[in-house]
Amino acid sequence: MPRATASDIDSCGLSLSELQELWLGVGHNGSLFRDEDELRVAWDRARAVCMRLWATNGKRPMAWWYLEAPGLGLKWPGYHCQQSYLFEQNALGEVECEQLFAGWREEFERASAIKDPVARRKHLDWADVPHSLRRRWSASARRRRKRQPVTLPATLVEEAAAGPE
Repeated sequence: MPRATASDIDSCGLSLSELQELWLGVGHNGSLFRDEDELRVAWDRARAVCMRLWATNGKRPMAWWYLEAPGLGLKWPGYHCQQSYLFEQNALGEVECEQLFAGWREEFERASAIKDPVARRKHLDWADVPHSLRRRWSASARRRRKRQPVTLPATLVEEAAAGPE
């Protein structure tokens, strides 16, 4: 994850606590901003820094979800579903998609080895693998299995060649 530098903080004129609120949302003691207008001004000043630091790996700062996502027709999906939601909504950049894609494919392959369908689905949910990719990869795996020739054990081949007793 990129790190904030002193120049980042100086460039936007916000305190570390204010930047943290833009990133993580309002703390348990309430907002550091007097009202939504002050929050919007702070976001405008610090947006570039916040997006560079925290709009990574398919996740977005809470201020983005609160102030920008509704204008894009997006709703907060919950912390653990941001990646698949933003992917399904075509709201991620190409590089970010490629990075996530590799990890999702790896988790899909791991889940494919799980025999219990409920446990397999839970693993894919935990890994936040988008449903569109699950369907595509599952269909591809079914097609591969159909194309593969069936190889019988040698004993069955010998029995078949010998004919009925």
